[in-house]
Amino acid sequence: MEIDSILVPERTFSSIETSSKKRAIEIAADLIARTEPACAAGEVYRGLIDREKLGPTAVGHGIAIPHCRLKNCTKTICALFRLSEGMDFGAFDDELVTLMFVLLFPGNEEADHLHTLAMLAKRIESETYLKGLKLAKDDRELFEMALWNPEEEASHSHHKGTS
Repeated sequence: MEIDSILVPERTFSSIETSSKKRAIEIAADLIARTEPACAAGEVYRGLIDREKLGPTAVGHGIAIPHCRLKNCTKTICALFRLSEGMDFGAFDDELVTLMFVLLFPGNEEADHLHTLAMLAKRIESETYLKGLKLAKDDRELFEMALWNPEEEASHSHHKGTS
């Protein structure tokens, strides 16, 4: 699964004002519910908070990947949020989280979520990818940067401009 099949511009937000991890997740749930009527904001929030209680979803480098399964969710959904200030998500590297990839999976789904988490983990290993996400000027640029694949870039000899 590639990111362009689960992330859309309507679920990409470059400046979310928030004061806590719980508030960031609440805002994310509300914004996702606006684009995905099958996913009620309260259900998304509870699912993400319950998952967060199992252990931190921070993966280092200022990124968290809150995720959960929802029985009313019919497909894998990704949303991307850049937070106005860093939040403590309990990251192993103690870095405050400024980027959240929120993932929702169908309740009965098994393999997709591991594959999707692995795909994101591979992307965020790229310093260029991380820098692009952190420096994007607006929602549109953040979305376009999220779709950029550092692995494809490495296999091409030419360099795409990021300006």
